[in-house]
Amino acid sequence: MPRLVASRTTRRVLGSVLGVAVFGTALMGFAHTPPGRPLLNWMGLSMKGAGCPLGYDAQASVQSKEAARRGFAAAHRGAEPARVRPALGFLLEGTTRAQVLAWADEHGVRCTTPRTGADLDCEQVPATLLPLPGRQVAVGNLWLHFGAGDTLVSVIALSRSSEAAALLASYVAVNEALTQQAGPPTRRDAQQDADWLSGGLLRQTSTEYRFQDFYALARATNMGDGFLLTEEYRALPPPTLPPRG
Repeated sequence: MPRLVASRTTRRVLGSVLGVAVFGTALMGFAHTPPGRPLLNWMGLSMKGAGCPLGYDAQASVQSKEAARRGFAAAHRGAEPARVRPALGFLLEGTTRAQVLAWADEHGVRCTTPRTGADLDCEQVPATLLPLPGRQVAVGNLWLHFGAGDTLVSVIALSRSSEAAALLASYVAVNEALTQQAGPPTRRDAQQDADWLSGGLLRQTSTEYRFQDFYALARATNMGDGFLLTEEYRALPPPTLPPRG
């Protein structure tokens, strides 16, 4: 039987198709995470009333949320405790949902309960309401999650700007505050330049902080039609001890 040998062009086409498929799947998955959710608008998948074709928008139970939280902690826990666990002025495992709603009402911030994802979504939070003098952009969405006793366990903030320099200045301010308050970062991308960030769609620079009881992440992303700053602040539950024999 004669051997079928693919031409170089055919191999390149097949490789490109597979690469696009893998990238598309990864992009879709990222778009359904809290930091990547703004990509849904860019991809045209956020129509109201439309379900996600991959089922990412299914409502999670309380048990599955806690299991996911513990799984995240196990994968992202650091060796030392954080000096402080900053969370945009809120107290992780201390601030209650009622206190957040009272704060929002006092300052005219609109907070809603999303169908899926965060427990509260607070929109258009002015930079002046957040304890970070170097912040130059407002927080477009503040996603808050609550755990036992309806106390805050994580905060994710999304800020958008049409200017790379303004967004990167806020990114730098966030990292300076985290380093001063919580401790030094675990990982930091070398690229911290606005010109580099402006150079292409989905270019990113990020800094990660891992502690025993706290996780934080700051990420600046080129969205093509602007720039996105993602901040994560998470209280990590203590490790689960193995049963005593």
